[in-house]
Amino acid sequence: MQYDTIYNNPLQRRRVTYSHVWWDNAFTNEQLDMIENLCSESDLSDGTIVGEKDKDKTLSTRKSKIKFFIKNEQNSFVFDGFNYVAQALNNQYYNFNLNGYESFQYTVYNGDEEGSYYWHMDMILDHEVFNGMEKNDTRKLTMILLLSDPGTDFTGGELQLNLGCQERAITVDMPKGRIIAFPSWMLHQVKPVLSGVRKSIVVWVEGPKFI
Repeated sequence: MQYDTIYNNPLQRRRVTYSHVWWDNAFTNEQLDMIENLCSESDLSDGTIVGEKDKDKTLSTRKSKIKFFIKNEQNSFVFDGFNYVAQALNNQYYNFNLNGYESFQYTVYNGDEEGSYYWHMDMILDHEVFNGMEKNDTRKLTMILLLSDPGTDFTGGELQLNLGCQERAITVDMPKGRIIAFPSWMLHQVKPVLSGVRKSIVVWVEGPKFI
């Protein structure tokens, strides 16, 4: 369903908002190893929650290590891959007005500490200020690339989406190398990692306020 073409099921285009979509093989196995090696060379910090200054409250919601990366010569292929997939999936399924993103987040969940991220959404509501500058765009499309192999590199750590009732949350099928994309207003969680290490790349594609 391409939004820049004539479509023969206009009712579906008007009415259906997909909870999530996915893209396989955006990166080869060699490229996935390159991404992991590039990211693992950097020092990681504790994951934080926007607007939350209480460390204990953060730890009760999120236990992960993270590092943000801006585009450079070494990692430009990561941005190029995400750019292509973001444009293709958005054109086909969402038609959001998107501007882009300036960084990706490398995220590590360790089984030794039952790394997890309880229910949250990525869209930032109300008035938030980043580094003294008001944020003008809003997160619209969340994209997650899994770098680790479920069942081999880690157990647990399932990605779940809340479609409006927590008891009926869905568990997303997410093999290594798959990119999952969903609207950033979706409530979601990463369940506790029970063993091993779960590694992923997260991108939030931004755009103007929904109108």
